[in-house]
Amino acid sequence: MDYLIKERFIHQYMTRLVVVGVLAALMLSVVPVTHAAEIRELETGILFGGLHGMANETIAVNSTLDDLPTIAEDYTATWCGNCVEVGDALETVAENISMEIYAVHRNIYETQDPLGNENVDARFRDRYDIYAPEFKPPVAGINGKFALRGSNPVGDSLESDFADLASEPRNLGDGFVTMAWTPTGENSGTVVWSINQSTTAVYNVSVWMVEKVAYFPDGTNNQIYYHHIVREIIDVGTVNDVGLSSGTKQITYADAYDDDDLEVHIMFHEYIEQPEAQEDTPTEPDTEDTPFLSMPLTILALLVVAHRRQNQ
Repeated sequence: MDYLIKERFIHQYMTRLVVVGVLAALMLSVVPVTHAAEIRELETGILFGGLHGMANETIAVNSTLDDLPTIAEDYTATWCGNCVEVGDALETVAENISMEIYAVHRNIYETQDPLGNENVDARFRDRYDIYAPEFKPPVAGINGKFALRGSNPVGDSLESDFADLASEPRNLGDGFVTMAWTPTGENSGTVVWSINQSTTAVYNVSVWMVEKVAYFPDGTNNQIYYHHIVREIIDVGTVNDVGLSSGTKQITYADAYDDDDLEVHIMFHEYIEQPEAQEDTPTEPDTEDTPFLSMPLTILALLVVAHRRQNQ
């Protein structure tokens, strides 16, 4: 009799151990995995330009293509704590190399950040669609060619990551860019631009209205002043030919968030024709996770039934 009781006790104990083990495995199977940071290479065309001046002043600027600054886009928000690390790293790099920083504040489906613009956010999402659909900041883009999401460095530091990406060749060829800007009213002006290029690339030409600094103490990332805010993007022409291309356009623009510190920047974004989307062949619904989860659950159910029968 004692032998049977002892055997039954051991059997119950072993059954409970198996049940606990299956439960532990099941819990581990649904724990999200934290992925390491990585640099992504984009296929939506190079972005360059950055010649600029104050929107309330007359401007005449020019540069060779080789001497244009690195373009750094900083996708950010006033509630994003780790965005501060990315922004600070970009500022540090900009102290040592020629770099223009453009802060794109999240706007679409945004309820907390008043510094963004729907058109600016939509353009960013269109070019950085590798991060669809959530588009959570921070995302840093360099010259429209590379992107790094999050605040974890790939190399030794974010500063070294951004500096390395900025040193990647842009292959713009020989040539130059010029921009002239003449204010014509309180929120209007005439832009005259030209580019001489030796490649056959096609570019969209736009003016980016950038607010130098805005005061917003109600964010939750412990910042009060926000810099380099892209308030508006206005198309002003296209480039389709090798050699000299130019254009003139009268534009109007919206007010700054506060003060009178808007800058006008000339930008060129390469147009790359995307392949036509292929019609998707209907397939079975993706149930990749179902078997993985149902197997432990099935085993667990069988063990529970066996355990109950043993106790009866």
